[in-house]
Amino acid sequence: MWPLFAFFPHAVGTANLRDVEDRMPATPAYVTEAPSGAGFAELAAALLAARG
Repeated sequence: MWPLFAFFPHAVGTANLRDVEDRMPATPAYVTEAPSGAGFAELAAALLAARG
């Protein structure tokens, strides 16, 4: 279950993963503050801001 977080060193998950992280064999390197779609929007905004 969720092996991709161990494989990708820069994996990102949304905040709702916090509800199940104790059952996950690996967690993402970065977790957004917001859950679900809002978390994805948070990630997108951060990527766009970092790109300049």
